[in-house]
Amino acid sequence: MTSSATSSSSTTLVTSTSSSSTSLVASTSSSSSTTLITSTRSTTSVFTACSTIKTTATTSAKATATSNPKAITRTYNWNVGWVNAAPDGYTRALVGINGQWPCPAITANIGDTIKINLVNNLGNETTALHFHGLHQGNTTFDDGAAMVSQCPIAPGETFVYQFTLKQSGTYWYHAHVGGQYLDGFRGPIIIRDNTALANYGRIDGEYTLSLTDLYHVEAPYLVNYFLSANNYNGAEPVPDAALINEGQNAKFNITPGRTYMFHVVNMGALAGQFLQFDQHNMTIIEADGVYTQPYQVSQIFVAVAQRYTVLITAKSSNCQNFAIVSQFLTDMFDSSSTPAGQQPTCTAYLVYNSAAPLPVPFTLNVQPWDDTQLVPWDQQPMWDSPNVNYVYLTVDFEQNDWGSNRAAVNGLTYIPQKVPTFFTALTAPAAYQMNPQIYGQVNAQVLQYGQVVEIDLNNHDSRAHPFHLHGHEFQIINRAGNEPQWPGLYSTPAAPMRRDVVVVYPGVGVTLRFIANNPGVWLFHCHTEFHVEAGMTATFIEAPDVMVAGNPYIPTSHKSVCDAQHIPRKGNAGGNSKNWLDLSNANTEPSQTYFGALINPPAVNPYTGPS
Repeated sequence: MTSSATSSSSTTLVTSTSSSSTSLVASTSSSSSTTLITSTRSTTSVFTACSTIKTTATTSAKATATSNPKAITRTYNWNVGWVNAAPDGYTRALVGINGQWPCPAITANIGDTIKINLVNNLGNETTALHFHGLHQGNTTFDDGAAMVSQCPIAPGETFVYQFTLKQSGTYWYHAHVGGQYLDGFRGPIIIRDNTALANYGRIDGEYTLSLTDLYHVEAPYLVNYFLSANNYNGAEPVPDAALINEGQNAKFNITPGRTYMFHVVNMGALAGQFLQFDQHNMTIIEADGVYTQPYQVSQIFVAVAQRYTVLITAKSSNCQNFAIVSQFLTDMFDSSSTPAGQQPTCTAYLVYNSAAPLPVPFTLNVQPWDDTQLVPWDQQPMWDSPNVNYVYLTVDFEQNDWGSNRAAVNGLTYIPQKVPTFFTALTAPAAYQMNPQIYGQVNAQVLQYGQVVEIDLNNHDSRAHPFHLHGHEFQIINRAGNEPQWPGLYSTPAAPMRRDVVVVYPGVGVTLRFIANNPGVWLFHCHTEFHVEAGMTATFIEAPDVMVAGNPYIPTSHKSVCDAQHIPRKGNAGGNSKNWLDLSNANTEPSQTYFGALINPPAVNPYTGPS
């Protein structure tokens, strides 16, 4: 996949995800903007005989850069459409970009500007694109959640996303409408900051390693079935296969004695995954875009939507290749929903010597995991204020009157409204901006600018939930444990770990803090995709008065996609701009014929449950 930037310093991005070797290369034609070199495939010698490399300065790659290149604009022209692929041997249609799947990674440097010209060529589905973990300061309208920060993009319509990268680390993009990213519209975002990475010593090579769960059935039918009365026990559809870099048997070329940086991202919809490199420890240096004090582990657990950057030090000999194994956490898998022939593990390889045999995959033995042991690099103390805003939330599942399994936040299920929430906040008179009533049944929490906000989230459900906050990172102040596998945090650390996705265990709670310094409209939701569709979502309306006072520029495409579908851009949740407290036209009940992003659904769902 190739994209060319329109700035004076032109940039060409090349991505490759072949099954025989995995690489991610970024190069530039401008001497002032040399950036990511994230593959060693083209420079790594192939050893045809076993040898040991003496690790010296003469055998290492050149020193890691300590300054960042000049910022540039990176422009991507993306035609989003259906592509047939068989990542686990089963051929199905997946959402690809420019006729290719897997979708390409976005690689850039801190300070760069990203511009994506997106055309929806899906034909039968709307779309919208969220940039997970990016705070979108002053560009809340580019957060990409359909009917929240924008209208969905109809087939044939063009939409422009443009924002400047103010964070670095490991992120990802994915569709944020109707469960669509289950169908493959997802990809990594890697943002490099050489000044931050300089804290961790020499880094000789860089790879991205994504974890995903693959379904053989398309998302609209899975979502409809999950929410239907036919799903009598409320069980989530279970994936068919675990994937690494959207495939199986990926290979990462390794030179003895060198240090490699792996960006690990779980882009799945349901399954958290354990990850282990055989006979190689991992040193964690970043979690969800927050750089950490180095923390060495032999295995990590990556919940849905979480990310880690880890360092791997290669062995001194090329006599042997090593397996990498990922494995589903199956606690949320109902046995009645598990498909026949499921592949719950996936294997990739560290290839030291292409002439040597690949190893037999090892058995991954699950170890206890506690991400609150991580310490941010900057060691910020707990955020505090004399006037902390305490937000109390409970989450659970219940059946509604017609038998649908709906999630509830404080007893109310989230329902998208007739007006995207951002446009309600943007157009409301000052007298109503801070009134949560005008936003309808989106579980609105209206915040004042600069407040320290403490979320006390209690999980009344029997399942764990990976909760994600848009627009922010939060500190984990307290988290009750569930069992020895998942230890609790009962004393606030001197420097609490920060991230943007936290797992709240079954039947217990978690306490989080963030600072309301990013005016906009931000979702707080479980990232199990079926639970998003079931309504396990709250909305933080953050400093709408400050947002409006900033007079945000709304791009033309953001208006035209609404107008083309006759979606109002003004008024309260029900579209009433005359009487802002009249919510009689607002949505209060979920649809009984909901098929996610599908525009013309079938009269009868062809998917009737697992077989």
